[in-house]
Amino acid sequence: MSMCQVASWTLRAATPADTTAVGEVMTAAGIAAWGDFLGSERIEAATRGKDHPADLVTVDDDGVFAFVAWDSATGEILRLYSHPREWGSGAARALLERALDELRAAGRTEAWLNTEERSERARRFYERHGWRQDGSARVRDWHGVRLREPRYVRSL
Repeated sequence: MSMCQVASWTLRAATPADTTAVGEVMTAAGIAAWGDFLGSERIEAATRGKDHPADLVTVDDDGVFAFVAWDSATGEILRLYSHPREWGSGAARALLERALDELRAAGRTEAWLNTEERSERARRFYERHGWRQDGSARVRDWHGVRLREPRYVRSL
């Protein structure tokens, strides 16, 4: 994976040194996106200081502000998060496009992901970028809260 310089940020491969910053991005994005129905304290307790592996990150002068992780064996986009201060910057789109390129290179013909049904912003983002619900959903308990996560698919 090569680096990609865009405007005032760079997209690059994640390193172990990015782990703390990735966790901070996940916490900030989670609170902004799900705080209303999950509670910021619950999100912070579940994400801050935990290991959240990433494959690619975007970095600006302030450090890591977005990341993506995927599973080449299954075609799943595991995580795609951007710090709320950078929502609309194009970084999430660039990360997702690079992840899909990597899945294609791994021989995948379809990608998939799950996103919480109450996460309207995320659902609109994926739909704008060619993802569609396939009718299935993962239902799980997350720290005492029931989550329903529709599955989205996209042909590669």
